[in-house]
Amino acid sequence: MNRQILTILIGVLFTSNILGQVQNDVKEVLANKDLASFISFADTLSNKEKRITCHCTIFRDLTSDFKEGIFYITKSFPDTKNPAISSVYTFRVRLLADDKTIIYYELGEKNYKKIKKKEWVTYYDTLAFYSNDSLLEMLQQSFIKSFGAELNKNELFIDDFVYGEACGIIGEDPAGKVLIDKLVSKKNKEELFRILGSTNFEKQVYALDGLWQLKENGFTYSTEELKVIKNVLNKKGTIFYCHGCPHSWQNVIIATYKFKF
Repeated sequence: MNRQILTILIGVLFTSNILGQVQNDVKEVLANKDLASFISFADTLSNKEKRITCHCTIFRDLTSDFKEGIFYITKSFPDTKNPAISSVYTFRVRLLADDKTIIYYELGEKNYKKIKKKEWVTYYDTLAFYSNDSLLEMLQQSFIKSFGAELNKNELFIDDFVYGEACGIIGEDPAGKVLIDKLVSKKNKEELFRILGSTNFEKQVYALDGLWQLKENGFTYSTEELKVIKNVLNKKGTIFYCHGCPHSWQNVIIATYKFKF
């Protein structure tokens, strides 16, 4: 057999075996459905020598009883002829959990699909999936009780919608901030409360921003309205944030500390 072909085949088999081990390790931990075990696994997975990294974007409260999370795991393989060049494989874990138990998860591998001559889109092939319908129903009821709105599944696992103002080098307001400021100028409290019931956390914080601005201009809120506001303010975890800086994932307190109701 040609030496070059043999080298390629050995490399492919080696890569496949290592990737398979990473997949199996993640699948095994997820299959236990124990949130603390998965978090511990994710925290210790990154290994510079093995060229493995693991980080989360979203990990935060949906309600006081349930959380959502997105974790990305990457494994790189240096080119045998040019170590400066690497092939990178990315896996994504999306999960929902109560305080102890993972009630939904999806493990996917990143791939690319060509849709036009020079345009490609990213998608994830599902490698493992689990859903506990009865506990998901409890999540939906918890969300309604907390925010007076239905949980919107299409607003789960969004990690590219930013909360902030005066972002980037030119200090441009994101579209969400522009919308909220327009609603404030129109004193549209009803629409702000509708947005406060969003499933996406960044949208909820934009609504807090608007309602706080109205409060500073003399608006008052009922006991029930304040209860919903406090339920959002009590959320813990991460937020996609910008303020005169590059977008980054931060502790939510960086965005909510100024809102006093």
